[in-house]
Amino acid sequence: MSQRFVVDGEITRQYSRFSATGTPPSVRLLLPPADYDPITHFLDGMSDLFEYALRNCSESDMEGVTISDEVNVQDKPIGISFRRKKKLSVEVIWSMF
Repeated sequence: MSQRFVVDGEITRQYSRFSATGTPPSVRLLLPPADYDPITHFLDGMSDLFEYALRNCSESDMEGVTISDEVNVQDKPIGISFRRKKKLSVEVIWSMF
């Protein structure tokens, strides 16, 4: 399996509304290899990214997902509000799309 995304950075952020601290990563999907189907690369890359986002968390941790476009900031981000990790799966995240 080749790497499908790169983490540009992670910051620690305070979410006062939830009395919690989070570490949202900033990531980019990489271009697929020349001999690889771009759609398959995207789907596999997003699944890898979702698994990366849910790593190192206990079942009681709160998780949320927001996807935004850095190029066209006028587009509204899409996302899933905070919920316990045990109630958030790759399938739930895919349903957002």
